[in-house]
Amino acid sequence: MMGKRNHKKKACLFIAISMLAAQVLPAWGSAPKAAPEQLKSVTYVSDAWVINFWNAESDHMEEELAQITADGFNSIILAIPWREFQPDADPVRYNSYAFDKLDRIMRAAQQQGLWVVLRVSYTWDYCGNEQPTLRFRQLLGDEKLRSAWLGYVETVYQAVSAYDNFYGGFITWEDFWNYMEDAPGLFLARKEGIAEAKRIGFQDYLEERYTLEELKRYYEPQVKLAGYGSVGIPQRSSPAYQLFFEFYDYFLLELLAEAQQVFPDLSMEVRLDVDPVRGLDGSMVGANHFGTFPCRDAPYTALMYSVSMGQEHNRLLTAPEAISTMEEQLNLVKAYNGGKPIYIDQLLYMDITPGFEKNARLIEEERNAYLTGLAHLLRRDTNGYAVWSYRNYANNFVYNGQFALGDKGWEVSRGKAGDLAGSRRMKLENGGIISQKIGNRVSLNGSQDNRVRFTAGSSSPASLFVTLGSRTETVAVDGEGLFDLNFGKCEYDEIRFRAVGDVWLDDICVYNFVQDGQLYDMDRNELPCLEGVRELNRLLGQ
Repeated sequence: MMGKRNHKKKACLFIAISMLAAQVLPAWGSAPKAAPEQLKSVTYVSDAWVINFWNAESDHMEEELAQITADGFNSIILAIPWREFQPDADPVRYNSYAFDKLDRIMRAAQQQGLWVVLRVSYTWDYCGNEQPTLRFRQLLGDEKLRSAWLGYVETVYQAVSAYDNFYGGFITWEDFWNYMEDAPGLFLARKEGIAEAKRIGFQDYLEERYTLEELKRYYEPQVKLAGYGSVGIPQRSSPAYQLFFEFYDYFLLELLAEAQQVFPDLSMEVRLDVDPVRGLDGSMVGANHFGTFPCRDAPYTALMYSVSMGQEHNRLLTAPEAISTMEEQLNLVKAYNGGKPIYIDQLLYMDITPGFEKNARLIEEERNAYLTGLAHLLRRDTNGYAVWSYRNYANNFVYNGQFALGDKGWEVSRGKAGDLAGSRRMKLENGGIISQKIGNRVSLNGSQDNRVRFTAGSSSPASLFVTLGSRTETVAVDGEGLFDLNFGKCEYDEIRFRAVGDVWLDDICVYNFVQDGQLYDMDRNELPCLEGVRELNRLLGQ
């Protein structure tokens, strides 16, 4: 059974020291004393990707945050991966380097007058070999792991709450949704499905809310129910999946309520989509998530919003059409959240993610008109918005590609990570080799060209042999340069560099996709939508 619990945790020595340090921090910087009425945010990942940001060096942080301020933003969002901050849950262990970087960002943001919002419990990272979604699956029914998760939430809160520029945080349905989608396929066998339904509390949930006769209408004739103990994980095609949606919304709300006890005013990004599910009469109906919209005791509701929401596939939208639909969707949220303001933590005015090509989208020339036309809606219904892709990023499969953690994650021969010209770099001697296994991280492989991007330098002419899978490319290094090699469509599980001559390496990125937000490219060059975002920020005021 799931229910509210009082959570008490003895803070570890590292966190106690962090809290003490935070309490004696001087109130320097230019962050305003009162929180802004309208957040104007970017999800900050420096020159990395959200998945490997916390093990990246980010040696241009102050410059990057200053540019964010200059573009009219007043806040940043930091995605805080559960596993990277708490790599071990039994016994509990925290990563000091992640908390050190969090502290560094809070200070740097405060200097620039930027507020900080935390997305707590982000799913994905490269810290460890296990699939990170396994932890989130076990949160249902594993009281010990759930206690460790609450400890992580509390520890993160304690690490930042003393800063004057800390605004608050939210969890999101996205980070817990993998289990919802995977469970029917994971428990196809009847016996295993029943055991899992008992373990996660699904059977108890149904027994408290439905008679056995009511349940039989959802499960039978596909599955015969002898009692609540014979209820299993329903298949996606079954009407009983409607009950599984209800249960999962309940789970998220209970988790949020517990987290709010250790992270005051924590909100949640709610799921606006209405999920298709088979009704009792065999027709397709919708499973909504309106009951989650108030977010328990949170002062606002968080929301991801895309211009494709509420639209048919393949539609090309004008700015007025997209704004009109957005108004309808925000009105829907306000009708069910008790009139609380909405924080649009991801405003997706465009999305080129593979697999979503059929989604409705704005006419390219209408993007800036859409952005500048949102000001009245945002002022009326929200406490702010955020862009996800402030700077274009590659889906880098490399861990510690900027050597912020020394040679951690790398196999190194005749090389050493160290400081050079104010940055951490890998120094390879003549004949030196570094390599990293990345096969378990590679996505979209086979459908996109695979590329290797890096900076390298030498004091005299040298060569680098770069190997990805069965292919090797050679580059001449003489002085400092940026290299971006196209290996085409190939299979690989390792990246390898071999030096002929003394060479230093940095900013290693192996990728096959670049997320484009049309604000800045990977090299910090301005793109067309920056004009619209700057104007929107101006219209929203201070």
